[in-house]
Amino acid sequence: MSLDQRQVSEALSSYAEGVVMTKSDVDRMQSDLHDRLGAGRRVGRRWVLIAAAAVLVLVVAAAAAIWLRRPVTEVPASPPQGFGPLPAITFDQDSTGSNLVAVRPDGTMSRLVSERDIVHPAPTGWTLRWRTEGPTLVRDGIGPQGQRCRGTVPWSSESDGLIRYETTLLEGPGCQSASEPPAFSTRLSPSSEAGQKLAPKSDTGQPVSDLTQLNGVWLLRGSGLLLASDLTAGADAADYFLDDDGDIDVAPDAKGSLAVAADGRITLTSAGCAEAVLENAKATGIDTLSALTVRVTSDPCNRFRGETVLTWIKVL
Repeated sequence: MSLDQRQVSEALSSYAEGVVMTKSDVDRMQSDLHDRLGAGRRVGRRWVLIAAAAVLVLVVAAAAAIWLRRPVTEVPASPPQGFGPLPAITFDQDSTGSNLVAVRPDGTMSRLVSERDIVHPAPTGWTLRWRTEGPTLVRDGIGPQGQRCRGTVPWSSESDGLIRYETTLLEGPGCQSASEPPAFSTRLSPSSEAGQKLAPKSDTGQPVSDLTQLNGVWLLRGSGLLLASDLTAGADAADYFLDDDGDIDVAPDAKGSLAVAADGRITLTSAGCAEAVLENAKATGIDTLSALTVRVTSDPCNRFRGETVLTWIKVL
């Protein structure tokens, strides 16, 4: 094999690396080239190099076509030790207030700032992804116009279901500020030790007589069961979602309509189940961490696991 032929062979092999092409394919292309060159001896060095360049262009084009045909794959985010099971709904509090966050195993997350984000969500145009790099959580947000905002924050697990976040540093044209204050994140659903310890501000309530008093997201005290209720304008009943495994926003365990009578009798109706009835409803307010107490008089689908008196804590 001449020097020119060796250079052509090595170049073909080099460009074929990483392309879905067998060695026989490379040998065949090299053989075809030699045939066209008349065994390489009757053609000058200049024409050998020109022909070799042409073949290399074909190989690169084939590589590009194969790369573009590859399916887009998502790499699921594995929950790091101390992060807890996923999916999960967390209650995040900082010096400015609180909100819920939906964290999913596919590496996506959503901030839930009202019950409507769960029961009647409207597209925001923002996508939010998360990943961990050791003791740092990285959040990448992309807005509807392509504006980006990255948040990086050191985190640590304080106990089961309780994560401490230090100050979050924000970077990018889509960020509204340079940082976010330190926060605590409590996993509500699925249930956690920290979530079970969550307590309402007050236990003294007033009778419930209006659907608007139930608007919000409520945690059944001592459990991971969440109830989201949202009343739309002009409706006679609210829509509700019920879930205890961390995905109330995308796959609730039960959903239907919720009505309140003048005497505080609450009726939950859903497909495939007879009505659940709660009576003697009393609420301590409409703010976060307010309490709602009810007595269960009918629970045909065992939504409330045989409990007869329920205390709900408003978490959103």
